[in-house]
Amino acid sequence: MINTMTDNRLSLFCLVDGQSTSNAFSVKPKLMDTIDDLKVLISARLEGDTLSKDLTLWRVSIPISDEDDNDLPVLLDTVLKKDKKKLSPATRLSKVFLADLLDETVHVIVQHPPPVHAPTPARPSTPQLKSVPMTHIEQELTVILNGVQHRPTTPSVDPMEVKASQSEELGHFFKRTLPYGETANDIKLVMLGLELDKQAKASDGKTTLRSIVEADIGKHSRSVVAMVAPSGSGKTATVIDLATNHFVIYGVCHSTRPTVSPEFGDPNFAQLAHDVEAMYATVAQTLGVSQSLLDVEASAYILVQKRVQLEFLARMLFLQLLLDRNPSLEPQKFFREQTTITGAATILELVKKLREYDSLAIQYMLDDVQTKLHSQLEPKRRGLVIALDEAQAAATSILAGKFISPSALSLYWTPHKPKSVLFDSKNEIQRHLRRGFLTPLSATLSLMKATLVILGTALSLQDADHVYTAVGKDTNFIKIMNFPRLNEDDIRKMLSNLVNMSECEIPHAKRRKLSGRPRFSLGIIKHLGATSSTLDSKQAILTRAVDKRIEDVKLDLRVGVRTILESDITGEASRLLCRMVLANHRQEPKISFSSKEQSDFVDKALCRLQPHPDGIHLIMDEPLVVEAVEEELKFSGKDPTFIEYMDQLNRLIENLGASSATKGEALEMLVRRSLQRFNGVPVADLPFLRGLSLPAWCGRFVLQINEINTASGFGYKGSGVTADLAFLTDCPPCKLLVAQSGTRPDGIWFFPDKQYAGSLAIKFYSNQVPQSMHKKNETSSDIRACFLKADGEKLNLTLTATRHAYVDAGIPSNVKGSLRIHLEFPHVQGLRPATHVSKDPKTGAEDVMVYINCGNMDSFFDEAIEAHRDDMIMLKKLINYAIEFSNKRRCRAYATADSRLRWLQERATLLKEHMVILRLKLGDTNRYLRKTVKINSSMEGKLDGFKDYRAAQALAQLIDQTCQEILQFRTKFDVYWLWSAPTCH
Repeated sequence: MINTMTDNRLSLFCLVDGQSTSNAFSVKPKLMDTIDDLKVLISARLEGDTLSKDLTLWRVSIPISDEDDNDLPVLLDTVLKKDKKKLSPATRLSKVFLADLLDETVHVIVQHPPPVHAPTPARPSTPQLKSVPMTHIEQELTVILNGVQHRPTTPSVDPMEVKASQSEELGHFFKRTLPYGETANDIKLVMLGLELDKQAKASDGKTTLRSIVEADIGKHSRSVVAMVAPSGSGKTATVIDLATNHFVIYGVCHSTRPTVSPEFGDPNFAQLAHDVEAMYATVAQTLGVSQSLLDVEASAYILVQKRVQLEFLARMLFLQLLLDRNPSLEPQKFFREQTTITGAATILELVKKLREYDSLAIQYMLDDVQTKLHSQLEPKRRGLVIALDEAQAAATSILAGKFISPSALSLYWTPHKPKSVLFDSKNEIQRHLRRGFLTPLSATLSLMKATLVILGTALSLQDADHVYTAVGKDTNFIKIMNFPRLNEDDIRKMLSNLVNMSECEIPHAKRRKLSGRPRFSLGIIKHLGATSSTLDSKQAILTRAVDKRIEDVKLDLRVGVRTILESDITGEASRLLCRMVLANHRQEPKISFSSKEQSDFVDKALCRLQPHPDGIHLIMDEPLVVEAVEEELKFSGKDPTFIEYMDQLNRLIENLGASSATKGEALEMLVRRSLQRFNGVPVADLPFLRGLSLPAWCGRFVLQINEINTASGFGYKGSGVTADLAFLTDCPPCKLLVAQSGTRPDGIWFFPDKQYAGSLAIKFYSNQVPQSMHKKNETSSDIRACFLKADGEKLNLTLTATRHAYVDAGIPSNVKGSLRIHLEFPHVQGLRPATHVSKDPKTGAEDVMVYINCGNMDSFFDEAIEAHRDDMIMLKKLINYAIEFSNKRRCRAYATADSRLRWLQERATLLKEHMVILRLKLGDTNRYLRKTVKINSSMEGKLDGFKDYRAAQALAQLIDQTCQEILQFRTKFDVYWLWSAPTCH
């Protein structure tokens, strides 16, 4: 039936999130109304229990039929992402709803804001809660289970209907029936588990999740496993693979804000999050601000633990309910059942019933049901597992920072420990010791008789610290972080196993892009149906599906990168991202890190890393991730290469000093990138050429440098100067060559007609650039003098053949003019050169000689250009800082040397005075000693004279050494500072 429009009004059926379809109601807004107007109508129907502005509306299409169980709640979290759309208040209804709407359908889900306060949980001792003796627990559990026996299980889907639906959707690509969700047309690829026989392993290279669980069967104490890897690496698939043989109680950690996990919804965990947030708020309000932070934390911790026990008791009872109905229940059937709307509703019903009991009764029930489950499962060698997916949400989005690291608390309560082990100077808990809901959650679950598996992606889990310190199980705590990577061949094999890939192929370059995480390539399958057309070839459909998948993956990755950038207060993450991009631009995308924290950040949160054979570097194995990082950095106004080079320059100056020669290499990289900011500007309009009478050729060209690379990086064969020669012979336009030292210039590019070129020559000294160095710098900027010695005339013996080949190619004589830019910091010693035009009287070649120094560098690092203006300001400050830093060091050295020189001169004068006294004292003794070969003990009168003589010899030697030092100091400082003395303060 069709719901037609009447009097330009729509008839919309609405449903409040979490209510059953029997509570649906209709409103009749005008077609030209806005979503905000619709909110007002809905608020009125709800009798104003929530202000219209606080409502959130979602466009859905959920059929209602008489056969449906209208008591089942409809939960927004369980509606697939593609089947719902959040509605913006300013949008008109005519843009969202068609004039003809399907009848007997829910069109709008109404979402209330999260409650600020939930009902205050009663304390265990209050009479409102039931107390049950341990001897009556089994009977009480029977009553509870009988109370939910009427709840249905998820209706089974006809396999033939699934096959028909998938065959129609995938067309010629259909090969076999793929896993499905609650309906026949819902393909759920995550339920494939591990399609390729590649298992994630612990650091020993042997231990897998399956081996851990199987080793735990029959043990009293169970393991705790932290599985940490970027999203899409196969964590959930590993758990689903485990669920083919073992019973997994699966939860998805939702925050109090409504979200949907990439694979499954879990409305009951969302309710758990609401409850624990409310519990903490109630405790904090009850105890008041005067109460100790530790008291609030301790009281809330106990209440939260009890709520967690109740939640997972309900989930274990759900498993017991299904086993009672079917003792031959397969683990995979249980896994599927708990993730459906029907299963979630039954668990919710169990939670409601268990809320009636006190904490002691809950503990008795928990012990009883665990014992009974193990008695049923262990004889069949079935393990019991609790798996928490998306665990980072529990650490960072639920009660974030409200709890304290248990290990820190333990240390704090140790006698004689200072308060500073826990509190900072403001008497607040130190930031790095704060924890979220994950701490009491994992601590509580680790005490249950099940293997606990924590699955996470964010940095809060990268060292699994939040879990490890909470559970306190040293020997039973295992981290699994080594997840398999799919290479290009793995992608082909996996897709060929799932769909019919005959007569079509994914190009190697695109398979390379999708390599890494399984989810990258697996998602292609869903796009095959969405992009298919009967008029298209299989190859055309596949190509579109692959391109769409690459686009979707990059979009998801960019969202993650944006989150990192937005929360990057120190700038450290931004610099690390820039390093990734720069490393990826090299022929071999390898990278190294200064700390394990940095490598963990990249490997666990961003991009998979593999060891390089050199044992030092790591290889970034997911090119699509680095592309997404680069795109997001550029979108946010950051130039990855420029930022990384500037960071290098800063580190060199700080660590090695301003006099380090390596700082010039970093500046060269920055100058090349800065030159690109003038792309599209006519040469005659460049700010550093204003007011100069330029050659005619300058009016014909614009400055355009599209790429910067070495000759090998541009694809020219050979290495070193051989590749440079190939580049210079080819003269490719708009490409800036980073030349080898033997080639001479610091940068070379050609304008489009190849007869005109540009070059860079850069010098960065801690003091003034000597005239001799300035002359060499001028020579090095002349591309006609490539492969010669520094004077630009003599042959370099090792490059003789290269030079002859260069001349024979006619390049030196063919260059009619060039833009030669010399950057010499701080400035040239003595008479400083000015920008001018140099014309060769023999050849008529006209070169524009540009000189940039500290006095006019604003014209080169131009702040008038909007792009990367802040970077230019920072770079100029860094150059000035380096020069000032070096100047201060020279002043200190000069003052120290001057003081030493004066001291030496004073000592020499004093020594000479002593020498005069000694010579007078020696007298005849000196002549006597010259004639005496041997002195014996009887010559008492002559002994003093002998000692004086030896002393005189030592003094004479010391005077000689002192005079030599004076000479050296005068040579090194007096003459040097005569030419270039700084202004010292």
